[in-house]
Amino acid sequence: MTSRICIVFDLDGTLVHTAPALAKAGNELLMDLKLPPVSVSTYSNFIGGGIPKQVEKLLKFANANVENSLDEYVLKFKDYYYKDPLNGTFIYPGVEMALKKLKKIYKNLVICTQKNEKPARFILRSFNILEYFSGFSFGDSLDVLKPDPRMVHHAVKDFNPDRVLYVGDSLTDAKTAKNSNSTFLLFTEGYRNISVEDLNPEYYFSDFSKLPAIIKAIEKNLIR
Repeated sequence: MTSRICIVFDLDGTLVHTAPALAKAGNELLMDLKLPPVSVSTYSNFIGGGIPKQVEKLLKFANANVENSLDEYVLKFKDYYYKDPLNGTFIYPGVEMALKKLKKIYKNLVICTQKNEKPARFILRSFNILEYFSGFSFGDSLDVLKPDPRMVHHAVKDFNPDRVLYVGDSLTDAKTAKNSNSTFLLFTEGYRNISVEDLNPEYYFSDFSKLPAIIKAIEKNLIR
């Protein structure tokens, strides 16, 4: 039973705090438009739908007088972000140890992220956690993004799991888990902007050191 469990992880706001670098890129874009910067905390509310959606929300929040197509602003944002995707970025406490423990037991750990493959792999590699994952679904892997369940299906396609557990931090992740018939485990310290009660996860945690025990308990319930 253990080997047939597949654990899906979101990236931004779940494993790694990437908001500072994204906010920096967003503020450089706002500077081009002669608009005031936003805080990292404010920018965190825009994360979850992929870069085009982030840029759209940012420009709307800033009341930008957009004269060009959104695609042009997205390209400028990517230019800024890809130059320095690690600025202020850090891995959440306990993540690497939790992944190490889980990998020994469950083997099938995968990433499902809106972030494109190149920057996502770079970030995972930079924090020495790429090696723990054996399946991936990136923002440019398919022609859809989360919460479309095909993102999860693509990430786990090589494993034929009996049960998929989805670890994420946001409403988008909650919807993705529901749409893909996955058990949702909410990391409460990420970028959610609604209450835990409203997200209604099957399980939630604030400390990654607790995650292996939670998953072990889920496994026991599945065996019964």
